Amino acid sequence: MSTVISDRPAVPAGRSPRRPPRRILLVLLVVAIAATAIAAVTVLVPDTDDRTGGYDVPVVIGAVPYWDEEAARRSIEANGQSLTVATPWTYSVAADGSVVPQVGIDAAGEAVQATWLRERGLSVIPTIANTTEGAWDPVTISTVLDDPGLRAIHIASIVELVTTSGYDGIQIDYEDLIAADRSAFSAFVGELADSLHGIDKLLYVTVHPKTSDEGYDGRNQAQDYAAIGDVADMIFVMTYDWHWETSSSGPIAPYGWMERVIQYAVSQIPAEKVVLGVGLYGYDWVDARGTAVTWEQVQALADRYQVDEQWDEASVSPHLSYTADDGRQHEVWYENDRSIEAKFDLARIYRLGGIGLWRLGGEDPGIWAPGP
Repeated sequence: MSTVISDRPAVPAGRSPRRPPRRILLVLLVVAIAATAIAAVTVLVPDTDDRTGGYDVPVVIGAVPYWDEEAARRSIEANGQSLTVATPWTYSVAADGSVVPQVGIDAAGEAVQATWLRERGLSVIPTIANTTEGAWDPVTISTVLDDPGLRAIHIASIVELVTTSGYDGIQIDYEDLIAADRSAFSAFVGELADSLHGIDKLLYVTVHPKTSDEGYDGRNQAQDYAAIGDVADMIFVMTYDWHWETSSSGPIAPYGWMERVIQYAVSQIPAEKVVLGVGLYGYDWVDARGTAVTWEQVQALADRYQVDEQWDEASVSPHLSYTADDGRQHEVWYENDRSIEAKFDLARIYRLGGIGLWRLGGEDPGIWAPGP
């Protein structure tokens, strides 16, 4: 799930998600601030080179994209024992506040898939995204959130969906909101949490990454980490797409930036509720335009053009370049088992509640041994 979600179809052009910029003790150091301070601050201080302390992240979430379900299912079939939750990317929001299937989704087929996932021991928490006809639609969801009547209809529709389908909860992925939506979005999350908790169901909320409350633009400002963290069960932070389709080429999720996002997140949200979003994909840039690629596709390109993987130590990321048959130069940045393991370790270091994998299908199989 992402600000620009890698290979989701029909993502509007020109979106800039972020403009910006092995195993140890983690010591929790509670520092008393001077006499004028109002409260104590918890500082995470690693004291050796092994910073994870043997911590196991309890929740591992795998996103199942509706446009590539077969690949995701193959991944689950092979590695489902390493997952705890599946989040099929399935539903959208209609102008009347009702929850509707994504374009091309067959409700009966989704019910079969949910059963298949449960049979493999996974909790099923589908995603509702603010898309219309496959494209991000912040206008419709803003209208629904700001109108108390429509918001009530929307919440009732979600509760009915979760109840009738037997889901374990729901994940909200409402992106590209404007700063003025902040209060309405926080109120919606609180009201939905109350309704779902009343029927013993879970609420996951996806948020844009940021290192301060203001963040990088209006979509960050619309999401109040502290308010959302107070009521939701898990908060999925989309720590990927630092570089994206229409940006210059570069790492998808630089290690240092991800750590700064985590540090801010755990200052606002209990660490056990924070889910570190880990992208499993990459982009192939040519002529200032990137195309989303899976790890498998990157390996095919490397084999075809006989090029070697390079490693960027600063961002902890693999990349490669090649000259295509038409003579154009390509630059590819992506994620592999080595870069992803470093990200898993970040979740362990900060004792986070979860790791969220965007998305299953075509990823480096090495990430599953020994597993997230």
